[in-house]
Amino acid sequence: MKKTVIIAISLLIMLPLWSSAQEKLPVPSAPQSWVNDFAGVFSSEETSALESKLNEFEYRTSTQIFVVTLDDNGGYSASDLSQRIGEQWGVGQQGKDNGLLMLMDMQDNDVYISTGYGLEEYIPDITASRIIQNELLPNFKNGDFYTGVDAGIDVMISLLDGKFTADEYKKQTSSGGGSSLGAIIFMIIVFSMFFGGRRRSSGMGRSNLPLWLALGMMSGGRHSGSFGNFSSGGGGFGGFSGGGGGSFGGGGAGGSW
Repeated sequence: MKKTVIIAISLLIMLPLWSSAQEKLPVPSAPQSWVNDFAGVFSSEETSALESKLNEFEYRTSTQIFVVTLDDNGGYSASDLSQRIGEQWGVGQQGKDNGLLMLMDMQDNDVYISTGYGLEEYIPDITASRIIQNELLPNFKNGDFYTGVDAGIDVMISLLDGKFTADEYKKQTSSGGGSSLGAIIFMIIVFSMFFGGRRRSSGMGRSNLPLWLALGMMSGGRHSGSFGNFSSGGGGFGGFSGGGGGSFGGGGAGGSW
């Protein structure tokens, strides 16, 4: 009987230590910055471009978006690990829970977007799934991780800024590309008429901007890996101060490539 009591007491003492060991995550205890590229997926220029965009967005709105890449998931699924990292790092602001974490698990080729409580209204699970299916995975499958992440972040920022709603994004991405093609054709016609008229009226020759560049400037360069994002340089909006203490409630979506 005495031996049984000793064993029971020993187990009770060891249980917290065992639980703590089980909860050890394959990331540092605190984030390094907005982009935590532990798998070395991005170039320094790509990291700088993403960080500048996320820095400006947090400065302007207080909402935090973190990107994490890992080549060792520690045995966790992407969906579980992204929630745990978000909680441990306190992504978002305390009381607002306005944090979002995008985890790229390079070991299992999985990606997961976890949203804090305060963002689930603007980016519900089904919308997070559409962002992954339409913006991230097509680029990831081609090995272009930066373009996919950059495009996904652009959509999320636009949703959170209220530039369009989740329903409007659904309609846009469910159109099968017909409306996008129509918009491109319309812009080509408009620019052809505009530049053609200018050549006739002002005697301008072939020194106008190339049509593809003009279209890119008009559209804002959503997939802006080539030149759009680098104009802002290193930011100037304030340094990284870590997570503010937001909470995650299980919202989000994932996918594999």
